Amino acid sequence: MNHHANILITYKSVTGFTKEYAERIAGELEPDIPCTLMDFQKVTVTEISKYDTVVFGSRLVGGTVDSLKKALDLFGQSSASRLLLFATGATPMEAQESISEMWQNNLTKTQLQDLPHFYMPSGLRYERMPWFEKMAMTIFSALMKRKKSKTGYEESLAQAIANSYDISSRDYVLPLVACLGADN
Repeated sequence: MNHHANILITYKSVTGFTKEYAERIAGELEPDIPCTLMDFQKVTVTEISKYDTVVFGSRLVGGTVDSLKKALDLFGQSSASRLLLFATGATPMEAQESISEMWQNNLTKTQLQDLPHFYMPSGLRYERMPWFEKMAMTIFSALMKRKKSKTGYEESLAQAIANSYDISSRDYVLPLVACLGADN
């Protein structure tokens, strides 16, 4: 079997955005490049070892890529040769400085250079959030609204997090898909 036909796309999704992006990636690759979609909860070292390339996607929680350490550990123990990473979050793509800072906080210098990583704006779905996260966001939102002198960023943040919204787009998967397709 040729190696590029051997791709696992695994995702950790809570409110659905990351799963939708994983499905979009698979949809862009197939039928030219077959791949397997799998919920990260079902992933084991043995499972990962069946693939040459692994794409791991997860959401950002408080600036941290959820389950990244576990994904890196599983990949490291497997025989898979290539890992690509994507993270979804409520930050719009225009906030490149924040996105770059987030990657620097989540990846080592070596990983930043060697591990292809992609950010995909998604949004917020309060109706699907675990109650404790919803509570934290509600409190944060209320504090932002009450703050007297807000910067422009804080003003737009306060408005953005007040309600659920969806800024996801098929366009955001294309750089990752192109990276995978470069192997062909």
